[in-house]
Amino acid sequence: MIRLRRTASAPASAPGSAPAPRSRPDAVPTRSGDRLFPNGAIVAQREYTQRVRSRTFVLGTIVLVALAFGAALIPVFTRVLDQQFSNKVAVYAAAAALPFDPLPLITTSLNGAGGGAGVAASPRPSASTGPAASPSTGVPANPEFTVTSVPDLEQARTDLRAGSYDGLIVISRTTSGDVRFEYLTDAAPDGRSAFYVRQAATAIALEDRLDRLSIPPTAQAELFAPVVFDVLPKDPNAPPKQSANDNISRSLTSNILVILIFITVITYGTWVATSVAEEKSSRVMELMLSAATPRQMLLGKVVGNGAAGLTQYFGILGAALVGIVLQGPLTALFVRGPTVEGASLAGLTPGVLAVFLVFFILAFALYSLVYAAAGSLVSRQEDVQQILTPLTFLSIAGYMAAIFGASDPTSTWVILLSYFPFTSPYVMLVRVIDGTVEPWEPLLAVVILVATIGLMLVVASRIYSAGVLLYGQRPTMRGLIAAARVRR
Repeated sequence: MIRLRRTASAPASAPGSAPAPRSRPDAVPTRSGDRLFPNGAIVAQREYTQRVRSRTFVLGTIVLVALAFGAALIPVFTRVLDQQFSNKVAVYAAAAALPFDPLPLITTSLNGAGGGAGVAASPRPSASTGPAASPSTGVPANPEFTVTSVPDLEQARTDLRAGSYDGLIVISRTTSGDVRFEYLTDAAPDGRSAFYVRQAATAIALEDRLDRLSIPPTAQAELFAPVVFDVLPKDPNAPPKQSANDNISRSLTSNILVILIFITVITYGTWVATSVAEEKSSRVMELMLSAATPRQMLLGKVVGNGAAGLTQYFGILGAALVGIVLQGPLTALFVRGPTVEGASLAGLTPGVLAVFLVFFILAFALYSLVYAAAGSLVSRQEDVQQILTPLTFLSIAGYMAAIFGASDPTSTWVILLSYFPFTSPYVMLVRVIDGTVEPWEPLLAVVILVATIGLMLVVASRIYSAGVLLYGQRPTMRGLIAAARVRR
């Protein structure tokens, strides 16, 4: 049961008579002042308590927390599976009598030398500088291909047919003395593994020819030394471009944060609208409006449902953070070989997280007010989704603007949408992560958002006060405009 506080207007006492009794919580309400508290807080507490105590909320939160924790551990599961299902390749090179060991070149080519499979091998490979490479071999700590040398060709063919190996590389020589390669495998001749083996074969043949030409190793090192190659902007005064990996990382960061805002607006905004429609269909709303103003009811519902949503949301984020923290220890426990820390997402700085939190809360407040006003216009819960469809499209428009705007955050239309209140939480966040904004631009967007929320509170409360008493009638645009213009 909810008991809202309203102060009744006391009649004037006659001279000499006893003072009028003090007002009680259930006294006839008055509308003077229309203060948001304490009634707004009472409604918010009721909404929050009812939402978090429901079985759907509890079970849903448990499932989402478990999914978030599991998703954070996906990199660990992937590395364990890669370790269990690595491809085994055997190499027979005794007949070629090579003056060097071909295994490092083949291993480097198949596993990419820390840069991912597909990196071309080069003669005399050195330790890779990639972050995921073993300092002694120049290959990733958990290679996709395991390469071993075999002394007996016939036994290797037998083991290959028995499934002990996924491929067999046979190195021999032609009649002219050049090296010859045969790759025995069930994979396609133009597949990925065959392509990488061909790269290694080219490097081995090249080094063998250099040795047969009596070119010393020092000269070979000079011959294959990396060239000096710089990429410069067309305008010498323009700032240097970000690397491709940095761009991909920033794009991934902005997509994740924008999706978080989008899901919050859709999911918890629907909670607010459904709560309003539920009380309206049960006629409880009429009793509550006799003790509280529409503005108090509206604010209480937005704050209460928003607090419940944020409780669930922060629980999910907390589980994800715990999973991320446990990635290193679990990888060291279950994955063989040296482990390395993964690189953090570019652009994910404390400043960006602070901006995200501000836009996260303001976006929810703005859309929740609109969702609550929309929910007051329907008489049945079954009609909630129908009236929320235009609002969903509005949220999708902001989300899509951010996704497409990330490719060119300095274009005029992206800059304009970064200040429009219903799209700025998405688009401005993308521009902040990209680093193409001045410090005052996010502040201006926040000021515009706060002013819009204040205006929307007035407009939504007027629509709310008319809509909660509207039964059996289809809301029209003319009626909504009239309701928004009338002060109650």
